[in-house]
Amino acid sequence: MSRHSGLAMMTLIVGAICISFASPLAKLAAQDGDMGWIATAFWRVAIAMPLLWVITLRSRATCVTTTKAIVGGWAVLLIPGVFFAFDLLTWHLSFAWTTAASATLLANLGVVVVGFVGWRWLSERLDGRYALGAAIALGGVAWLLLGTNSPAEHPFRLRGDLLAISTAVFYASYILAMKVLRTHHGALLLMSVGTTTSAVLLFVAALISDQPLFPSTTLAWLWLILLAIVPHCLGQGFIVLSLSALPASFAAVTLLLQPVATAVWGWLFLDEPLGPWQIAAGLLVIIGIVLARLGS
Repeated sequence: MSRHSGLAMMTLIVGAICISFASPLAKLAAQDGDMGWIATAFWRVAIAMPLLWVITLRSRATCVTTTKAIVGGWAVLLIPGVFFAFDLLTWHLSFAWTTAASATLLANLGVVVVGFVGWRWLSERLDGRYALGAAIALGGVAWLLLGTNSPAEHPFRLRGDLLAISTAVFYASYILAMKVLRTHHGALLLMSVGTTTSAVLLFVAALISDQPLFPSTTLAWLWLILLAIVPHCLGQGFIVLSLSALPASFAAVTLLLQPVATAVWGWLFLDEPLGPWQIAAGLLVIIGIVLARLGS
């Protein structure tokens, strides 16, 4: 592994850990602010948007890239933001009809989509160790999530599961779009444009949902600010930054660290149980990621 790819891998891991705070922070914001899930998704990108644009426009290199993007057309830069908005929307909507564990597990099936597309169309060289590692990591996530949750008996369970599967497709499309665009555009510009696009779409969705849009407490605003800074600005930013030096297929497998880290935060901050079986499942995910790296 070269020094550049090693640094990119560490950046990706930090990004995965940062986005693992998304679920706990969104849950705290919704509970303390009497908000709907779609509203929390909107504020995640709405608060992050001006922060990202300030950093982007203060970067001299990014300003040059931004000028070139204006000349060359903005349409292609909007694509990742559209995928990310639908990723957040379908995942949050799935909670109404299926368990959070099932929604998270099915959303992580995006690993399969990214791996296939990366191998078939992006010319990423993968061998049997990648497939085995991805399967082991995904199995570890299934063990972690389903081992502590009883299945929900709901007449519309299938609807929720299908929404979660569509989340996997949208997030995989987001990662792949970012991977392709990173060859010509800077990470800051892509994050700023994508976040703005997502904010516009999620604002419309929040209005249509007729759920409370504004949080009712100061504490909820604090959770929303942290949600925008840690999982979105830092987490997604580090992930996009790493894509210039890493295969998209490997990045997708590494992002399976997210549910493992989320379980740890739930244990530390939300009094959610974490026993030896869950710890073993987390180690299984890490083993799978190492194998996938060796085979990609």
